[in-house]
Amino acid sequence: MAFQSTWDATEPVWFVCHGPNAVFYNELQAGQSLASGQPNIEKFTDEAAAKARAIELGYVFEEDDEE
Repeated sequence: MAFQSTWDATEPVWFVCHGPNAVFYNELQAGQSLASGQPNIEKFTDEAAAKARAIELGYVFEEDDEE
């Protein structure tokens, strides 16, 4: 995907943005926007694929503390 600094979601989408020493994961719902300065921005329509890619790049998800 070519570099683009902002997106406006029209449906639920997930983004993995990454560059030197940084990995960013974000979920957008319809009507939300994303802006990133990372040089690599990957868009996913499948949450599991986005999470797998983020983990592959070194992103660490926090565990949910549900009680």
